[in-house]
Amino acid sequence: MRRILSFLKLFRYDLIVLLTALRHRDTPRRIKGLLALAVVYLVSPVDIIPDAVPMAGILDDMVIVPTAICGLTNMLPYHVRREAEMKAERIARYMPLLLIGASLFILLWVGLFVYGAYCLFAYILG
Repeated sequence: MRRILSFLKLFRYDLIVLLTALRHRDTPRRIKGLLALAVVYLVSPVDIIPDAVPMAGILDDMVIVPTAICGLTNMLPYHVRREAEMKAERIARYMPLLLIGASLFILLWVGLFVYGAYCLFAYILG
């Protein structure tokens, strides 16, 4: 999870541009497919260098996925990229609020899970 969050920090603008461009009808299918392959590579346990190798296993993910995101963003047609960049700027203004909301949502779910586990163990033991 930490790897994914570090990628989002480093390349969040390009990622937001690319994700908003995916909803555009003029975005080529090959870009959509290549982005799907990059995401599958990121979460897949099969890598060029296994993640079990210290530092080198994470290094290949840190190079391949951001390079793919930057390359796919540059492959977008001009008018699609321009519209996606305008939408990304509007989204980026609200990013701190979105991150706070997502954090609160995750904390709420973790709290409910812990409370549920506590009630289950109290029921079983008591």
